[in-house]
Amino acid sequence: MSSNYITGIDIGNASVKTVIAEMSPDTDAPRIVGVGNALSNGLRRGMVVDMEEAIQSVRDSVQQAELMSGSKIRQAHVSINGLHIKTQTSRGVIAVSRADNEIAQSDISRLIEAASTVSLPSNYEIIHVIPRTFIIDGTERVKNPLGMKGVRLEVEVLLVEGLSPYIRNLAKCVTSNGIEVADFVFSPLAAAKAALDKHQREYGVALVDIGGGVSTLAIFHEGEVVHTAVLPIGARHITNDLAIAFRTSLDKAESIKKNHGSVGAVESVAKKDLVDLSAILEDEEAIVPRRQIIKIIDARMNELFDMISTELKRPASNLMLPSGLVLTGGGANITGLAAFAKNRLGLAVKIGTGSSYEGISEQLDNPAYAVAIGLVLWGAEHGAVPPRNPLIPQKFIKWLKSFIP
Repeated sequence: MSSNYITGIDIGNASVKTVIAEMSPDTDAPRIVGVGNALSNGLRRGMVVDMEEAIQSVRDSVQQAELMSGSKIRQAHVSINGLHIKTQTSRGVIAVSRADNEIAQSDISRLIEAASTVSLPSNYEIIHVIPRTFIIDGTERVKNPLGMKGVRLEVEVLLVEGLSPYIRNLAKCVTSNGIEVADFVFSPLAAAKAALDKHQREYGVALVDIGGGVSTLAIFHEGEVVHTAVLPIGARHITNDLAIAFRTSLDKAESIKKNHGSVGAVESVAKKDLVDLSAILEDEEAIVPRRQIIKIIDARMNELFDMISTELKRPASNLMLPSGLVLTGGGANITGLAAFAKNRLGLAVKIGTGSSYEGISEQLDNPAYAVAIGLVLWGAEHGAVPPRNPLIPQKFIKWLKSFIP
């Protein structure tokens, strides 16, 4: 595949999505030329539990996208998620090296390297080093200190870390299909690239990506990430609940959720409002009250939004989030979820997609594709990078590029 193509592979618990985009030299905007979507097997809560099945799931998705685009994928940006992902903040301080006290690129490089030199838990490595704010001479806070004057330069960074064995297993799922991993990107950061605009990030917004096995949260304020969290509930938990309630298989429970499921507004549904599940359950007597389905889904979504509410209060500044909440991921397709979330959290809520791009974009008008599209945008913004060794901590080079005028 030529160098003006960028590929994103979102390896989720429910499905593996691949998006291939061609970068236009005139507009630097991606044009979607290939899309693949395959059932995900061999993963649980973002971690590989069956290598062969996971490799095959990636292969099925990649082949669909390659067939549509007519190109062979050589390199891809890959999503990473799971309960093993942790974050911490770190600070670095250096003295400006130039005699005239002008801050150079080399100073910024040394500073971020100092901030990323921290003690990590056993078997953990750094996935992202995200500069939040720079401080010049202890008082002046800036986003880009390059070219400014100062004697003492500080930075506060957010470190995103993951377990090396899990990252290595995820890398193998991709490399076993002859594809090099250009970079791993934490799922909510990728989804934010597709679903959030500059103003939302600046004023304050929370993004929740509801995946199959887990949901992830990222809070943005003044253009930067201030908090992230991985929550142990996803859309598959609703499917499991329905399977248990109706004593059926997961496949049939998934059909019930997609075709008849909704969340909230139980009071507005009449007690006599019935749903015929006979075709799905292959049982002539499978006629149930719609309220029963809603209550099952409500119980699990209330549990998830209790966790989200707790996480929204964690940032010390107690942000107001005037831009509200943006929901992405396959779980965001549940009918009535936006209204349910608005009532639970008291925030403006919208469903986020990343479909406003040229090419094969119609089928991407779906929050389930936000991460995959975001991976392409991430690759376009940070440029081509050499494949990283999953056992070597990800450095800060890509972040520094954003400071170059």
